[in-house]
Amino acid sequence: MIKPIEVKIIDDNKIFVSYSNGLEGEIGVDHLRTQKLFEFVNDKSELEKVYIDPLTSDLCWPNGANLCKNAIYKQLELKALIKRLKIDIDKL
Repeated sequence: MIKPIEVKIIDDNKIFVSYSNGLEGEIGVDHLRTQKLFEFVNDKSELEKVYIDPLTSDLCWPNGANLCKNAIYKQLELKALIKRLKIDIDKL
C-alpha cells in the first residue's frame, strides 16, 4: 500500500508530502481557512503540528482535523500528469 512517508509545511499556505512510491509535491491549504475545523491554518505554529497518523496514514493535527492520504495522493498524481503532459490549465 502506498503511504505518505514525509510531511512538512513549506510556507503559510502549502504542505509538502512525500509518498512511499516516490510521488511527492505540494498542496495548498488556503481553501481550508474558511472551515471551522481548520481555523488553526491561519496560525503557522499550529499548522506546523501536522503529522502522519500511524494507524490511518492520514495527515492529522492535534485538534482532530485531518486530510485523507488518498485524496492528497490523487491531487499530487494529477498535478504530476498535468506537468508531464505540459498542459496549461489556464487555457482550458
